[in-house]
Amino acid sequence: MKDFVTKDPPMALAKTLKERFGRLRLPVLTGVVNAPTMRADGSLLTKAGYDASTGLLFDPLNVDFPPVGERPARRDAEEALASLSGLVASFPFIEEMDRSVALSAILTACVRRSLPTAPLHAYTAPVAGSGKSKLVDVASVIAFGHEAAVLAQGHTEEELEKRLGAVLMSGDGAVSLDNCERPLSGELLCQMLTQTRVLPRILGKSEVPDLSTNIFVSATGNNLRLAGDLTRRAVLCRLDPKVERPETRVFEWEPVCVAKSRRPDFVIAALTVLRAFHVAGRPGLPPALGSFEAWSDLVRGALLWLECADPVATMDELRKADPRLDDLQSVAAQWRAHVGSDRVTVAEIVKLATEPTFPDYGDKSAFVRSDFREALMAVASHGGVINGRRLGKWLSANERRIVDGACFQNIDSKQGVAVWVLR
Repeated sequence: MKDFVTKDPPMALAKTLKERFGRLRLPVLTGVVNAPTMRADGSLLTKAGYDASTGLLFDPLNVDFPPVGERPARRDAEEALASLSGLVASFPFIEEMDRSVALSAILTACVRRSLPTAPLHAYTAPVAGSGKSKLVDVASVIAFGHEAAVLAQGHTEEELEKRLGAVLMSGDGAVSLDNCERPLSGELLCQMLTQTRVLPRILGKSEVPDLSTNIFVSATGNNLRLAGDLTRRAVLCRLDPKVERPETRVFEWEPVCVAKSRRPDFVIAALTVLRAFHVAGRPGLPPALGSFEAWSDLVRGALLWLECADPVATMDELRKADPRLDDLQSVAAQWRAHVGSDRVTVAEIVKLATEPTFPDYGDKSAFVRSDFREALMAVASHGGVINGRRLGKWLSANERRIVDGACFQNIDSKQGVAVWVLR
């Protein structure tokens, strides 16, 4: 009998088998990994081929990986983490929690296929050339053997959704939203981070494919801003080289090149950290992190166990920089100053905010409450004026969201018109 030979099947055959789903006893493929990894139960996947318990196909691509210790001790984990820390030692982190995010990216990428969900790893700096993309590539090279595929943010949320859907359909292990210039947000992006499967729209088609989201997602940008719900779905690594032209700096070695040349060692180092934490009984687990429980229990827990700063602490920085939160705080502060606790309709608010002054002849027109008007213009402008319908929708979208100890509430209606109060 002849031996089996690995070969790509003709596309016609693949499509035929796809149409016969449910009638053939073919194993379900959940993803492809090119390095040893850890299963959800903490066991190691080190044997090449299809793994029936996870649905993963391990194809090492002719790379020889050293063995992973089945029961590494804490000292082994400390040495392994020191190796990974040395790889990113030259980056200008602002605080230790920023370094923890960079280490979290490496650990997360190496086991992302086995985690149900994982937060976005975001990188920001005040100037280009600070090393944001290099940190993304370091994690991607270690976990997947190549630099991360980069994706432009696009001009609209719909455009970003289309691009993300294409990436999920391609089966890539990692994607980086590169050089984001506008506040980053999006329904599909949020769903990719907190749901195990999504149904993205395919432009120009009636198809709604059911796609797995076990992909490592990162984002970079100069003074990167995340907006809305994305702020609770991301950890942030901040860099500051404190020089005018950081791209001219000279280093003794190139981190991405080192990651490529010593990739097998770094993969084993990452797995040693996680495996040692698991066999130790996962001591001192941090408080549960909603939507990312498994990631928090494993990756975040391992870093805290080895006395690293908490990467989740960076979420506070993201919330502070959220432009939508800034708008909400501004409107609430002006509302409190000019309306107080009075019950008002949207029309009454617009009239109050746009009450004109009576300037001297030749002066530009102005408003009695110009700061209030500017705050409302930021959230509900259209054609250079405050649009009542947009303001009503904005209030409804932010109803009962507490900010600075208060929240907007729709408490009544006046002749079918909503009545609002800052309570």
